[in-house]
Amino acid sequence: MKFNGIESDLFTSNILINCFSQLGQISLSFSVFANILKKGFQLDAVTFNTLIKGLCLKGQIHKALNFHDEVVAQGFRLDHISYGTLINGLCKVGETRAALQLLRRVDGKLVQPTVVMYSTIIDSMCKDKLVNDAFHLYSEMIAKNISPNAVTYNTLIYGFCIVDRIKEAVDLFSKMISENINHDIYTFNTLVDAFCKEGKVKEAKKMFAMMMRKGVKPDVVTYNSLMDGYCLVKEINMANNIFNTMAQMGVAPDVHSYSIMINGFCKIKMVDEAMNLFNEMCCRKMIPNTITYSSLIDGLCKSGRISYALELVDEMHDRGQPPNIITYNSILDALCKNHHVDKAIALLTKIKDMGIQPDLCTYNTLID
Repeated sequence: MKFNGIESDLFTSNILINCFSQLGQISLSFSVFANILKKGFQLDAVTFNTLIKGLCLKGQIHKALNFHDEVVAQGFRLDHISYGTLINGLCKVGETRAALQLLRRVDGKLVQPTVVMYSTIIDSMCKDKLVNDAFHLYSEMIAKNISPNAVTYNTLIYGFCIVDRIKEAVDLFSKMISENINHDIYTFNTLVDAFCKEGKVKEAKKMFAMMMRKGVKPDVVTYNSLMDGYCLVKEINMANNIFNTMAQMGVAPDVHSYSIMINGFCKIKMVDEAMNLFNEMCCRKMIPNTITYSSLIDGLCKSGRISYALELVDEMHDRGQPPNIITYNSILDALCKNHHVDKAIALLTKIKDMGIQPDLCTYNTLID
């Protein structure tokens, strides 16, 4: 621009700052900022917000906070976007307490808190399993006439589900309905998965039916949760029906879908069916992961097919899916139960040489 005799203004300078920030070139962003100051442009919130966001994207949250303090000390006012970005940055690096302190600091003094600020901190609290604190903050929002949105509710529902407080999660879901807040695929998937993990497949199916009535199309995550739930209660035929229904509904099974079914078949000693699915995966050019292999190896070991299980261990190495201690524990258990203790001890030595640390299960297997 300079070469062509065109002088940049604040608008174009802000665009440059944003571009450099998105590219992670924060030093260049501040060079443009220095040029803005040199030219005496009237600074606006967009400039400050872009720089703060750039620092947060680089994980330099404390530099962003220091920059904020310098800006405020010079008499500039930042807006809700600035503080939302700072709160999000703190939560992203696990500093939830500091994010809450910042919310308290700005509350009504610098800017009015928004649903985004509250929801961000609630989300971070829920991920830390501090659901009581999160619910308290949610109640505070309502008391301050800040209406929770779908993100707020989804976050809280997830939080209650991961600490096995499904009733409270369902109560929040009902509140969403009564307040006409749209529940999306994430809301339903969270609840379906939570019910399935507790073996409450009837409740999960009711939630699934409600999804369909509301016009929310189930995805692979939904079907995987249902299959996992049915496998957990050993209703493998129901799980298999869902697996077969997926394709008819236009949802392609993924590696996790196959892993769930392979594990389910192996748990009830239907190893041949598990092998058929494993071969089907490979024919579809899907790459089994460590969980897939470990489930199948465990099934093969328990059915006395140790030699084939060992072949799969070699295949794991060839495919760049290194076995873990869970995989080897299955083989060690099979070797010991078949009175090949010497081979088990030799394998244990090999495992240690590969840098894999035995766990309590490993030693209990050898002792027994």
